[in-house]
Amino acid sequence: MKHLAFLTIIAFALTSCIQNDIPKPTIQATFTAFEVEGACRTSKIDQLSQTVSVYLDEQTDPRSVGVDSVAFNEGEPVSASIDFSQRLNLESPLPVTLTLYQDYQWLIRSEQEFERYFEVEGQIGDADIDYINHRIVTLVTAATDVSQVQIKRAKLGPANHTTERPEITSLTDFTTEQEVEISYYGKTELWTIYVVNSTSSIELKSADAWTRVAWLQASGVAGADNGFKYRIQGSEAWIDLPDAQITASSSGAFKGLLKGLQPLTTYEYYAYCNDETTEVGTFTTEAEVPLPNGSFDHWHQDGKVWNPWAIDGMKFWDTGNKGAATVGESNSAPTAETCPANPNGQAALLKTNYLIIKLAAGTLYAGDYVKTDGTNGIIDMGREWTTRPTKLRGWYKYSPQPINIVADELAHLNMKGKNDTCHIYMMLGDWDTPVQVRTNPSNRKLIDYNDPHIIAIAQLQSGDAVPEYQQFELEFEYKSTSRKPKYLILVASASKYGDYFTGGDGSVLMIDEFEFEYDYLP
Repeated sequence: MKHLAFLTIIAFALTSCIQNDIPKPTIQATFTAFEVEGACRTSKIDQLSQTVSVYLDEQTDPRSVGVDSVAFNEGEPVSASIDFSQRLNLESPLPVTLTLYQDYQWLIRSEQEFERYFEVEGQIGDADIDYINHRIVTLVTAATDVSQVQIKRAKLGPANHTTERPEITSLTDFTTEQEVEISYYGKTELWTIYVVNSTSSIELKSADAWTRVAWLQASGVAGADNGFKYRIQGSEAWIDLPDAQITASSSGAFKGLLKGLQPLTTYEYYAYCNDETTEVGTFTTEAEVPLPNGSFDHWHQDGKVWNPWAIDGMKFWDTGNKGAATVGESNSAPTAETCPANPNGQAALLKTNYLIIKLAAGTLYAGDYVKTDGTNGIIDMGREWTTRPTKLRGWYKYSPQPINIVADELAHLNMKGKNDTCHIYMMLGDWDTPVQVRTNPSNRKLIDYNDPHIIAIAQLQSGDAVPEYQQFELEFEYKSTSRKPKYLILVASASKYGDYFTGGDGSVLMIDEFEFEYDYLP
């Protein structure tokens, strides 16, 4: 009995050692969703820097922010050091520890922008508002008496939550600078305001020249006869920009749209305010760059993998075929069923298939398939691109199937049984590198539609059957006319939620004859 007891003790000790030596799995604990009250746009979750950025509207006090929803790694026992049922103080970055076998340090930070303006009688253009150093400089005409300034309107903090000492609109004497205390959400800022006489009533600001359009900006006097003249450099006659192509602000700033320009051509222009004119400026339009293989005529096959470029040609597009072909056939391939504009070429056929273990959406995109991660994909989205097209024109036909496979994390959307949705979208942005997309749920990173790097965006989504080829036009919505892109993202998919392996088995999207247009958006 003693011998048996001794063996039992040894066995228990060995078992204990074995159990203690088993390493804990290393899975990065991450937020997969985080939304708050008073948000002006979707939060951004950056898994690399382990930061959650929330974007608050100006009516939300960052010292007391309610959390609407929060989620972590699907199916994993993640715990957090913060009780998200309580309101958060996001006045400064808030550290939080997520625990999943190991601890991971995250930061939750808020961003908040206010509409700020300052306008006076006789003002020339928009005031220069420096919200970092809390300073305003406003130019007025030479005839304006700066000791008797009439302030038309002013706002330097969140509406209905700001206290001014003294009240800004009560100020009149700006022979020297004036100081105002602006208080909101528990903090006080000391602003300095300057009103300065200008020797000129008109100032030329900038020209944002694209390929066949350009935007001209100048500062004049509100209510005056403000406008632009332009011509091709070296020609004799000046052309008046029609009033219908000029927009003006209440401060006197005005902007003109030139259209019907020639690519790679230098133009001269100047602005005027009544009888006063500016110096002559110049700008040169950009090239008109076609979309590579937008006809989808050029393909080659490598084993089971279809590639959307000629075997000795330039690679612009790619697919998820390398991943799909590991367990089946390519689900993005050429087809002779083309649109009316391309009767003798080829088109792209994108088919969503269930491949043994999961759904694979038929997809074509500008970029590179990097590698397969288990049964998931890593993709570098985007190609270098510096010109600014105004729209994408193309053809498509679509045969949607009822959604029969839904990821657990999308179950709340109640999509099962509804028609699948095709998705064509494009973005121009000033990223320094392609945007990497990862579909593995443990470290998923998808396209962020609120990414501040995005300059322009356009998209088509439809769950309707389109049995015959139909032409479409997608107009880019630009956030800025002056920012210049570095990369183009362009994607077509038979299943909108393919990144989540969700869709209708058998949905087919055909696309053909994609081309960019560079003229003015009507």
